[in-house]
Amino acid sequence: MKNKKKVFFGIAGLGLLAVGLSSCTNTFCSNTDKARMMYAFDVYTIKDYVVSQDADPLSGQFSYGISTYYDRADTNKPAEAQDLPGYANVAVKYNVESNLSLAAINRLAVANGVRVDNYTEFWSRLDDRFLALAIEKSGMSTSEVGNLTLTELSHILVGDPTTKTAGFGYVKYIGNENDTYWENWNRVFTETKIALGPDKCPDSDFVNQYQTSMKGYVAGFNSCLATTDGFYGYYGYDNGDKTPVYVGAKDWNYAWSRGFLEGLIIYPIGWFIDNIAINFLGNGVPGGWAQALSILLVTILIRAIMLLLTINQTLSNAKMSEVQPEVAKIQAKYPNANTNRNEQQALAQETQALYKKNKIHPFLSILVLLVQFPVFICVWGAMTGSAVLSSDTLLGLRLSDSVSTVIFSGANGWITAVVMFAIMALLQVISMLLPQWINKHKAKGIAKTGKNPNVKSQNDKMKWFTLIMLVFVIFMGFSLASGMVIYWIAGSIWAIAQTLIIELITLLRKNHKKNKGKKVPVTVDGKTIEAEIIPEHIAAPTGKKKFKDKKDGK
Repeated sequence: MKNKKKVFFGIAGLGLLAVGLSSCTNTFCSNTDKARMMYAFDVYTIKDYVVSQDADPLSGQFSYGISTYYDRADTNKPAEAQDLPGYANVAVKYNVESNLSLAAINRLAVANGVRVDNYTEFWSRLDDRFLALAIEKSGMSTSEVGNLTLTELSHILVGDPTTKTAGFGYVKYIGNENDTYWENWNRVFTETKIALGPDKCPDSDFVNQYQTSMKGYVAGFNSCLATTDGFYGYYGYDNGDKTPVYVGAKDWNYAWSRGFLEGLIIYPIGWFIDNIAINFLGNGVPGGWAQALSILLVTILIRAIMLLLTINQTLSNAKMSEVQPEVAKIQAKYPNANTNRNEQQALAQETQALYKKNKIHPFLSILVLLVQFPVFICVWGAMTGSAVLSSDTLLGLRLSDSVSTVIFSGANGWITAVVMFAIMALLQVISMLLPQWINKHKAKGIAKTGKNPNVKSQNDKMKWFTLIMLVFVIFMGFSLASGMVIYWIAGSIWAIAQTLIIELITLLRKNHKKNKGKKVPVTVDGKTIEAEIIPEHIAAPTGKKKFKDKKDGK
């Protein structure tokens, strides 16, 4: 029971370490990045409006906040659309229900007993003011503003993906200079409340509900690790209206400013994923497959580096597997070692002597865990933080989304998520149990060692440890980004191949030693030479005299 408790608390300690390390991996998203994501929840496509043939291509296409903009000259625009003062080419229609996220917040506020009204005039004034702030931020001159087209208006608010030009509508949720959340919004809210009066504006309870909900919409998004400026991800309240947002490039100095692990490990991994995926995309590989290939190559790179760093422990494990039959013989000599202190000490001494003779260091595995676990957490941070993985899909699955979220929500790609998770779980089982299966096979020649209580106790502990670790890994795979599932699939294949290759090398080396003759000093014609004792079963039938072991009696 005590041993089981030790295993349990050991696994619990690893879990706490995982939580601690994961909390240390900060998001690469700046407040500006988050504000742009938040603004995406204000942008909607108007699906029921027919654009006349000669109208601006973006006429009536988007709703920003509660405002839908139209070309003034478009005869198909709704009757409710009114000229927007100060803009010669733009008409606008205000409708609170066109903003799905705001409508949802209104419903939530009602459910929570918060005073809610239509407040159309209040929200329309906010939209007009924030449009002016975005134009001001863009640097457009006053004369240019007067002749603003709908295409230009759209680019000012959400940017232009074709030219990778940032939009400025996000200033609604941040400060102009200080990048402080809600600075502009709170200032404009106060000005509007003074102008309209408190009865025509939301109260403080609603404002708190609104700001909390908007921040909650983007709280789980962290995919801002990009090496080049561009539009990444898909953000918005409604699945049909999600849109990519502009994310600025992050350099190594920025990574170090976010934290030690961020600069040392996470950013380099993210940098490789990003650049490899971009190179694949540039060579015609579809987006999702380009991302998957980048993860596979990064996995190989990380595993190769980890193998170099832990080569001594890997070789030590191989030797430990090789001497398992001898360990089993020692354990058979002390069947009561789990209850008899003297036998326990003798067993420990002989086992330690065997390990020392074969240059095996069992405790190196602990050192390897200390290296591998932070790397795992950092890979997780890079996968969830990678901006390029948040764009495009692999068989409908976005690799920055977690498997559990996709499956439980029934979102696009859930079948892909289920299949990938099943493959990952199967390969994890094989990779973790394969060394035990091999050792069990080697110990078959040791008679009745399985009935040894001490051996049974150790085997039970190992089984419990492996089982708990397996459950832990599979649970983590279910909870983390889908890109991590690909990483684990590739890592499991690597681990299986590494185990089999090392076992093959060990077997060949063992056979070589077995078949190789033993050299002994022999005096011939007064001269001492080294002669090889050739085992009887491999001696060549030449009829010539052979040197043989004294055990042969010759």
